[in-house]
Amino acid sequence: MKKYLALLCTAALLCGCSNNGKSSSTAGNTSADQGTNAAVQETTAYDPYFDISYEHPITGTDTDMSEVANVDWSLIYRDAIEDFKKSDKFDETARFTVYDINEDRIPELIISYGTEDDTTYLIKSLSDQNVYTEFEPISDGGQMYFSMNRNLLAIFFFNYETNSQIVQLYRLKNSKLANVYTFEITDNVYKMNGQECTEEEYNDEYTLLLSGVIKDMGTDFGFDDDSIDAALGNKASMEEGYAAVLSDYLSQMQYNQNMKSTYSLMDVNGDEVPELFVSVGIAFAPSVSVYSWNGCVVPVGSFGSDGTIGYFPESGELWGEYHAPSYTAGSFYKFNDVFQFEEIFNYGDTEVSDNEEKIYNINAEATSKDEYHKMLDDHTKGDVYQLGADNDVNAENIKLLIEGKYTAPSVKAS
Repeated sequence: MKKYLALLCTAALLCGCSNNGKSSSTAGNTSADQGTNAAVQETTAYDPYFDISYEHPITGTDTDMSEVANVDWSLIYRDAIEDFKKSDKFDETARFTVYDINEDRIPELIISYGTEDDTTYLIKSLSDQNVYTEFEPISDGGQMYFSMNRNLLAIFFFNYETNSQIVQLYRLKNSKLANVYTFEITDNVYKMNGQECTEEEYNDEYTLLLSGVIKDMGTDFGFDDDSIDAALGNKASMEEGYAAVLSDYLSQMQYNQNMKSTYSLMDVNGDEVPELFVSVGIAFAPSVSVYSWNGCVVPVGSFGSDGTIGYFPESGELWGEYHAPSYTAGSFYKFNDVFQFEEIFNYGDTEVSDNEEKIYNINAEATSKDEYHKMLDDHTKGDVYQLGADNDVNAENIKLLIEGKYTAPSVKAS
């Protein structure tokens, strides 16, 4: 597992849902027949770098909704969520994500339940052709991620009897979900799509397909009424939506004495609606989870490991960094107007290591120490906000947030 996760860049993005779950927007249409624009279709129709000759479809049940007036994904997914809550599969491990994974501006519903290395995922999708599909469960998995560079879901599988680690990649297109690529390591034997390869070939292809912005999937929301309403656009205001998110964190804190979450609010994409930055609050290497508002709560992803994420107002760039005993790594991003984080560049160095020879990388390519530090200096000029630590997550502050009251971030000279 560590071999795989070391290749993943801890970042994320998410196209949001429509205003109050009832009307269209650039981030996600409620009505399926509004669909996607030509530019999006062109970018997703063909990928010259991605071989899809290896393809194993996931079966599912289709329902034609074309004769239904005012098709509303939020109502369809609410019914699916309520049906799942009544099933024998629902337990305290269950969580869900509402997320657009194929750029048709209509989010999918992904439900997860089970243990860390035995998770089942339920994927449900309403297409822009008004076809609602419930795919067969994907079981026995580990974590699920989403790579927006190529619109791929990645699920990790571990077989401890054979000492095998497998990553299966899935793509949703035209209401069809298929396993389109598989990576496997067994006792240092490397395979891609069942064919043996070298470690270098494996890593090159893996990095190519899963580079860029990565997001956890299936875990963003709990099944309490507040969280469901926030995810499906049934909250009257941004403040109420964010309060539901913070209440979920508060509930988790009650079961984990090592967890003390904090949060900040600040507009970082220029739409005059602040984003919510929550420091997860784990004792070691806390990340910051980012949420936005588009009539519903949009879970964007998690960044960094220092309990805050940097924001440079002059450039509009966000900065997340990870520190380990022998290396430092990070990325700079911009948050666009369709609720997506776009990576500007990533970096890493081994200056903190005891090795005599130091390594400096920009976008996974070796560079000189001088060029490396010049790049970082150019992007860390000016004032900076450290987001994620301005308010404690507690019942009183959540109540105040609903009233629009919170401590705003203060600028820090860089």
